[in-house]
Amino acid sequence: MNAPAQIGRYLLEKEIGRGGAGTVWRAHDPLLQRTVALKLLSSGMVDGRDDAQRFLAEARAIARLVHQNIVVLYEYGSENGRNWLAMQCVEGQSLARLVTREGRLPVAKTVEIARQILRALRYAHGQHLLHRDVKSSNILLDDAGQALLGDFGIALLEDSDRLTTEGVALGTPEYMSPEQCQGHALDERSDLYSLGIVIHECLSGKPPFLAEAPLAIAYKHVHEPAPDLERSDVPPTLRAILRKALAKRPEDRFPSAAAMLEAFDALAEPKRTPTSGTPTLQESSEQRQRPDRRTGDRRRGPRRDTEALKLPWYRQPLLLLLAGVLVLLSLLVPLVGILVWKLVLAH
Repeated sequence: MNAPAQIGRYLLEKEIGRGGAGTVWRAHDPLLQRTVALKLLSSGMVDGRDDAQRFLAEARAIARLVHQNIVVLYEYGSENGRNWLAMQCVEGQSLARLVTREGRLPVAKTVEIARQILRALRYAHGQHLLHRDVKSSNILLDDAGQALLGDFGIALLEDSDRLTTEGVALGTPEYMSPEQCQGHALDERSDLYSLGIVIHECLSGKPPFLAEAPLAIAYKHVHEPAPDLERSDVPPTLRAILRKALAKRPEDRFPSAAAMLEAFDALAEPKRTPTSGTPTLQESSEQRQRPDRRTGDRRRGPRRDTEALKLPWYRQPLLLLLAGVLVLLSLLVPLVGILVWKLVLAH
C-alpha cells in the first residue's frame, strides 16, 4: 500500500512494520514535537460507515488503557478513506525479532517477559477489552528491557458488537486459540492461549504449530497437542503452566490473567510471601547496639542507682549537704564557747 508523505498532521518517515491489518510507519508529530508509530489500516478492515463507527468506538475504548506494559494510543483518524492510529513509538525491538536473532531465549528472561505481558492483559481484561492478536511481533521490548503489549487494532470490547461477521476469524493463524480459529465467541482465556504460544516460541525458537496453509495451522490448534520442549533447563513447573495455558478447551486453561500471573510469580519468586508488601530494612550496627527505650528503662533503672554510688563524694548532693552542715557546726561551736567564757568572767 502506497502511503502519502503526510497523514493528518503526521509526517511519515519510514515503514517499520507490515501485517494483514495494515502498515506501521515511524512518523513525526510537528505539533507536539515527538516521534510516533502511525498505523495505516488496510481498506478491508472497515467497510461502510457503520463499521467505521464501531471501529471508532473500539478505538476510544483502547485509548482508555494507561499501563506501563501497554503501548499508548494517541489518536485515531480517517482521511481520504484511510483509517489510521497514532501510537507510542517504542525505541527497541519486537520480541519476534529478538527470537529470530537469538533463537531460544533463557528461561528467566522468558518468564519475566510473560509476567509483564500478563500484567498488561490483566489490566486490559479488567477494562473488558480483549486483545485478540497477542503474538511476539506485537510485544515490544524497549532499551531498558521493559515489555509492552501493542497493536490493539483488532481488539474487542466484551459484550460489544463485533467488527466482523459471526464465524469469521480475525488474528494471526500461528497464535490463534482453537475457539478463535473456529470463529466462536471469545473471552480472556483466548488471549491467554495466544500468550502461551508466545512463551512456547520463546523457549523453542519458533511457534509450536506451523504449516504452509493457514487452515492447516488452524487444524493443528484445534486438534493437535503442542510439541514438547526439547531442552533440559525448563523446570517442570513451567512446563505444567505452559500445558495449562495451551489446553484446547478454554475451561481447562487458567481462568484469568491474574491466575496465570500468580503461577508465574510463584515460579519466579518461590520464597515470595503474598502478604509482604514492603521491604524489610536491615538494622545498622548502631541500631543493634542502641538500647530499646521501650523495654530498657526497667533494666537500666537499677544500673543508674549503682552508677550513682560510684560518683565522687563532692558530686553527690546528700553528702555535699552533710559536709556543709559539719563545716557550719565547726565554726559555730568555737564562737559559742567564746561567748559563754566571756559571760562567766563578767560575773
